[in-house]
Amino acid sequence: MATAAAAPAEIARTSSLASRVLKAISGSDRSAALTAVHEHLQAAKDKILEANRKDLEAAEEQAKVGKLSLSLIKRLDLWKPGKWEDMLQGILDVRDLEDPGGQ
Repeated sequence: MATAAAAPAEIARTSSLASRVLKAISGSDRSAALTAVHEHLQAAKDKILEANRKDLEAAEEQAKVGKLSLSLIKRLDLWKPGKWEDMLQGILDVRDLEDPGGQ
């Protein structure tokens, strides 16, 4: 398991690896993967929103002592009306884009 300091580097490595894998799969497989992501997020909505609520509470405490900006907290807030739905719609919008690789 990565330490907090190593987490960004670990995330970057994982993202880079994933991008190479995604380049190698067909457009229909990418679409299926994005559909699955959308479905799993929707199915876990209650758990995700509860975790987000807790994260926001902790973030607000950090903002009070000047360790986080209010603009960052606003971006993290999935409870803002329409934010959850917009996020999920964004996944479907990307899914429905023409495959730039032509696969």
